[in-house]
Amino acid sequence: MDEQALIEAARRGDTRAFNQLVVAYQSLAYNVAYRMLHNPDAASDATQDAFMSAYRGMSGFRGGIFKAWLLRIVVNACY
Repeated sequence: MDEQALIEAARRGDTRAFNQLVVAYQSLAYNVAYRMLHNPDAASDATQDAFMSAYRGMSGFRGGIFKAWLLRIVVNACY
């Protein structure tokens, strides 16, 4: 399944599709959080919080670049 199809499925509540997006972006999300926080435990927590927020907010994703949307959530979780 391509990324756009995964996003659309996740927006409809498909948890397997969202989990595939998590797998695709978890390393990048963690690296961004770690660069901001300089603490592996805090970065892990922020990454987990960000993915939970993204899951709850998938229905509000209005298109555009998913990666940028997700990384903004990661940055906000770090703050």
